Amino acid sequence: MEGMIDSHARIFGRDAVWEKQGAEAKAGNTGFEKIMIVCADAEETMRAIEMARKNPVYDVAFGYSPNDVLKVGMREWEQLGELLRDPYVKAVGDIGMDYFFCETIVPKVLQKELFIRQIDLANKLKKPAIIHMRMSAEDTRRYIKGHLQVPGIMHNYSGGYEKMEDFLDIGMYLSFSGGRISQPWDESTRRAVREVPLDRLLVESDTVLGVQTGEEESLGTGLIDQVLDHICSLRGMEKEVLIQAVHDNYMRLFSS
Repeated sequence: MEGMIDSHARIFGRDAVWEKQGAEAKAGNTGFEKIMIVCADAEETMRAIEMARKNPVYDVAFGYSPNDVLKVGMREWEQLGELLRDPYVKAVGDIGMDYFFCETIVPKVLQKELFIRQIDLANKLKKPAIIHMRMSAEDTRRYIKGHLQVPGIMHNYSGGYEKMEDFLDIGMYLSFSGGRISQPWDESTRRAVREVPLDRLLVESDTVLGVQTGEEESLGTGLIDQVLDHICSLRGMEKEVLIQAVHDNYMRLFSS
């Protein structure tokens, strides 16, 4: 059986136990074969590229999220274009649309403009896009369908069963974290987990990788284990089969 995959890991930031413990050197001993480090800015991306150069377990993604639109000037845009050309940067993301009403909302028209500009970069560089979608399923679907020419991942998929076929039809993979699929109130997402084709399914921690369990550090293995266990329970399948399918899906998507 091939190793585990984390298709969306945030390992930098103020709460990153990973950094504080200096644990990146141990990554190859945790059962992971690939970890996609998703970066929010140029500084994070350069650090992640250096980690990927030292350890093949890492891939890197970089893109400006919809809530960072107002921070992206000419310098930031030039940095994005330069860093996305690095061979260790495998994906553009996460990019997308976010209409969550409890946070400061960037105007939708500005979100759309940056989203499409970054989609165009993904198309030009022929790199998959990692899509952030929150309370914006219809607009996100429309912009992807109208502009994206490369495959991609719906990160922490939240479109529910009702929108699932729309995203599958335009070539997207659906990635699930533990937050939504473990909640009995979100039956639509749980149904999507049950019915998404096995060859389009990915899993993610969507958080920092360092997780303390007593004095031991699970390095995200426990988080991904929880997601895998939830999916196996919902689909009625063996864990080893799911791990192999997720591995194959990720490798297929990032084979170039």
